[in-house]
Amino acid sequence: MKLLIDHRERKILGIAKSICSQTEIVSLPLADILIVGNERAVAVERKTVTDFINSVRSSRLWDQLLRFMKTESILDYKIMRRIVVIHGSFEKHASGWDDSSSSRLWASMMGALMETLFVYETPIVFAENDMALTAFLRILVKREESGANDKLPPPRWYRKQAKLELPTKDRKLYVLDSIPLIGESQAKALLDHFKNIENVARASKEELQQVEKIGKKKAELIYDIFH
Repeated sequence: MKLLIDHRERKILGIAKSICSQTEIVSLPLADILIVGNERAVAVERKTVTDFINSVRSSRLWDQLLRFMKTESILDYKIMRRIVVIHGSFEKHASGWDDSSSSRLWASMMGALMETLFVYETPIVFAENDMALTAFLRILVKREESGANDKLPPPRWYRKQAKLELPTKDRKLYVLDSIPLIGESQAKALLDHFKNIENVARASKEELQQVEKIGKKKAELIYDIFH
C-alpha cells in the first residue's frame, strides 16, 4: 500500500510516514489522503473541527461532498471508498461557550453529520487528537491490505433463516433472493419466467436478461453463481 498526501496537508506527513514507508506529497484535485493499492484507492477527506464547522456554516461542505460522491477516479486510481475524518475535539472548540451557544452548535453539527451520512452517503470518523488519527489511518491501511473492508458480514447476521413451514414457492423465492443484488421482486420475476430454480441455473446470460428487471450485470452475476 502507498499513501499519497496532498501538499496542503504537510502537517500530517509525520503521521503518514509512521504508518507507511511509501508516502508521497502530491497535488490532489480532491481529498487530502489517498490510500493506494492495485490501481484502486480509498479517498480520505480530513477536516479539523474548525474547518468542518466553518464549511457547514458557509455551505461549502455540501459542494465538496457532492464532488466527493461523483468522483470515480483520482490520479487514475479508481476510488473504491470515500470517508471523512474529523480531526480534533468539538468539546475543546466550544470550551467557555454558554449553554445556549453550545446547544445551537450541537444542533447544527448533528444535522450536518446526518446530512453527510444519509444524503451524501459518506461515512464519518472522529479522531480527537493525533494519536487517534494515527490509529485511524493505521487500521484503515491494514484493513485495506487484508481485504477486510470488502467482505460481507457472516450470513447469520444479515439474513434471516427461512421458516420450515414456508410454502414451497416462498422457499424458492428465498433461495433466489439470497443472491447478491437480487431482491424479492427480481427473484419473483425469475421464478415466474423460468418456473423453477433448475431452469434459472441452466439459463444463459442472454436468456436471463430477457427477464424484466434483470440487466447485464445481474445476469452475469446469476450465471457465474450457477456455473
